[in-house]
Formats: sequence, C-alpha cells, structure tokens
Amino acid sequence: MATDASKLARLASVGNAFTPGAPIGRYTVFAGRLEQIMEIVTATRNPGQHVVLYGERGVGKTSLANVLSEIFETIDAKTFGRARVNCGTGDDFDSIWTNVFRELAITRSDDQTWVGLSPEDVRYTLSKIKPCIVVIDELDRLDNDETLTLLADTVKSLSDHAVPTTLVLVGVADSIDELIGDHQSIERALVQVPMPRMTVEELAEIIDKGIAELGMTITASARSRIARLSEGLPHYTHLLALHACQRAIGDDRNEVTDTDVDSAIKNAVDKAQHSIKSAYQRATRSVRRDNLFGQVLLACALAPKDELGFFTTAAVRAPMSRIMGRRYEISAFAKHMNKFTSEERGPILVSSGQRRSQFYRFQNPMMQPYVILAGLGKGLITEADLAGQAVLHEEPGSPELPL
Repeated sequence: MATDASKLARLASVGNAFTPGAPIGRYTVFAGRLEQIMEIVTATRNPGQHVVLYGERGVGKTSLANVLSEIFETIDAKTFGRARVNCGTGDDFDSIWTNVFRELAITRSDDQTWVGLSPEDVRYTLSKIKPCIVVIDELDRLDNDETLTLLADTVKSLSDHAVPTTLVLVGVADSIDELIGDHQSIERALVQVPMPRMTVEELAEIIDKGIAELGMTITASARSRIARLSEGLPHYTHLLALHACQRAIGDDRNEVTDTDVDSAIKNAVDKAQHSIKSAYQRATRSVRRDNLFGQVLLACALAPKDELGFFTTAAVRAPMSRIMGRRYEISAFAKHMNKFTSEERGPILVSSGQRRSQFYRFQNPMMQPYVILAGLGKGLITEADLAGQAVLHEEPGSPELPL
C-alpha cells in the first residue's frame, strides 16, 4: 500500500495530465486535430496567408492555438517568436497590439506607449523581427467594429508585403463572417479552419496520453465510456478522466476501471461549475413533482445534431421515447421545448427558423454533456439508452406531458 505522501504526490500528478479547468499548454499532451494542424501548417508555408480558427465554445480552439509554436518549431527545427493575447469587451486596436508587442518584448525606441497605431505601424514593426506566430484569441468578445476593420486592414497589409508573421485569429462563431464581419478584401489572405467537435477516437487519444504520462492503465470499456460521454468536448474528457484516475489512485490501484468511471460521473455532476448547475436547475424545476422538464431536456441533449449543434423537434422524438420507454409524438413535448427558449427557463435553448421549421441548440454547448451525465446519475437513462439499445413498448398515441 502506498504511503500517504506518495499517494498525495500521485493524486497531484493527475492534475497535470488531465486539465479540465485550463486549455492544453504542452504539445506532448495535446491530442487529435491533425486535419486542422495540417491546414494551419500549410497556410504558413504560403507567403501572405493567415488563419482564422472558429467553432463553438469548448471544442479546444485555445488549446490548439497554445501549441502552434511548438508544432512549427518541431517541423522547422528553428525558433519562432510567439505571442498569444485574449480580447476583452473593452479592447481596441491599440490595446491588442500593445499586449502583443509586450509578449514579443518589442519596445518603442522613444520609450513611449503604443498609442494611435495604424495597420501600417504594425506591419512595419513586425517586418523588423524574426518570424512570429501571433494568436489573437476570443475575437468574438470584441465590441468595437472599428477594431475589427483595423485588424482586417492589418491582415491585408501583412499579406501584401509578405511579412513572415502568421496571425491566427480565434473565436466562437458558426462562420468566418460571424467572427470578423464582412471584410471580403482579406478573404484571399485568410485560411478558414473550422473546429468541429472532436471524434471519439481523438478523445480516446487524450485519455491515452494522460494515462501514459501517469504510468497507469485503463480498461478498454472505461476508456470508451469516457470518450463517448464527452460528446465531442475535450473538457469533459479531461474532467471524467481526472476523477476516474483520482478514484483509482485513492484505492491504491494502477488501473482505471468502469467502477472509477461510475464515480467520475457522479463527481462531474456534483462538482460542476455553479453556472452550469444553476442553469440546469432553472430549466428543469417545477412545482409539480410529475413534471418532465428533465426528461425532455435530456432528450434534447441526446437528439442527433448537425455540424453546428442544431437539432429539430422531430429529432427529439426517438430519444424521448427511449427515455420514457414508450413512443411519444412531437405534440407531447413541443410546449416544453418552447419553454426552454424563454427567459423563464434560461433560456437554455436558442431557436432559429420559422415556427413549423424551427431548429434548436443549447445556448451553452457545455450544458449538453452535463445534461446527459445528470440523466445517468438520476437513473433517467442507462448507457444502453445512450447507445440506442433500449427496447420501446409500442403503444398507440402518447400522453401530454405535464408542465
């Protein structure tokens, strides 16, 4: 049996291998995203091209941005200058580039601060230093259209002069237009790299790398369950793997098993971010004990979705029927879904389209896996239900669900 000191040391090391609370910062523990990496690397091989990296929240955009410099150095066997800055709602063009130049250790010869910068000033300054990777993250938080226009002009100037600096613009968005607006003049200079949710195989690679770093092992079943339950979001892979490994170490075991995953699911629900738990409770609570808001929201979480996370009311019918153990028609839960888009219950869902052809998706993508984990914890579904293996009891019609 391990001593208390050695066990504590091992438990602490798990937090280095699996980091649900922070983006990945080391390429050695980065996993997946080969297609996106190749698109970005190809862009840097073409003079004058820059990158815009976009996708829904929580898919790992910042983690990829963090390790780009290491990737380029590995390929080219030379050192790149690197800077990564986050945008805030109060930032403007001057403040963004002041932060970038500070990261690159560039100072003005007159010891003055960077004020009144123009795109040409930025281009000239970057042309005088070694090749750099400059990541401007959380671009979607910018509340200043003029700043976006100036950034677009900067991309164009850097591209026109073939300055050996690659800008990587990163943000939450469904499309490049949504992220940088209508700046067609820079379209040829930008390589658009959408970041979809990760595949099960990519998520399993995250687990494998972390487990190897810890010198532990994991059963095939436990590995598969963590990857599947993460719903394509690496945060949940790190979270579940973290709790599962801690449980195994706490029991003086070196192998992670299904029992550890069971414990990890409970911990993930119990210790979820307050904002997630609060939003879930607001969406599902009711004075009626027989209310089924929890079941309908769970069915929404399980519904098949398109590449942007949208689903239809019809897509909810099959998972709702599996949850309830009998066939349910759309009319039985359509009112519940409409209420999920109201201020009364969040809104936890957002909708688009016309009344009879509406599409829905979770306002916060991080909510969807939480809803599924909460459903497992409450016994509303089993993992057989998740796999679509539960047998439905076919009965004529379906009752109206209580609100």
